[in-house]
Order: sequence, then C-alpha cells, then structure tokens
Amino acid sequence: MLYNEKDIPELNAFYHRHDDVKKNYMDYEKVILDKSLSPYIYGNNMMGTFLTKLNRLVSLFFDQFNIIKNFKNFTVDKYFYKHTS
Repeated sequence: MLYNEKDIPELNAFYHRHDDVKKNYMDYEKVILDKSLSPYIYGNNMMGTFLTKLNRLVSLFFDQFNIIKNFKNFTVDKYFYKHTS
C-alpha cells in the first residue's frame, strides 16, 4: 500500500507499466482480516463494516514491517512488498 501511494498515480503507472512481477504474493491490503478471522464475526453487519474499515490500518502495520525487512537490502525500494520468498 505504501509502495503504490508514495508517488502520484500517473507516475506510479508510468514507472511500473512494464513490470513483469508474477502475482504470487499476497495483496494483504484487502484480505488480511478476511483470511485471518472467523467468518462468523462478519455475520454481524456492524462488526463486518468495522472490520473492513480496519483492514487498512492492519495492512499499514504490515507495510511498516516491510520497511524494516527491506532496510538491509539496499537494491530494492524500501516500500517494496512483492517478494517471492
């Protein structure tokens, strides 16, 4: 999420239009709580809408961890999250 939002959308599309990174990474911005919590919790409408709004906050925690993970590797962008392993 931070990787895509660090530039304006036009520049991001320009920089990454020829990328050939396979889609074998988890796009956790939209599905982190859906995959990790019980579907029973989403049965309540109020709790379901709250958890969908909470997805962005939880994904920011993961993005901050990726910055720490990429700190030792100076050849990639510090916000890069599409690692294969």
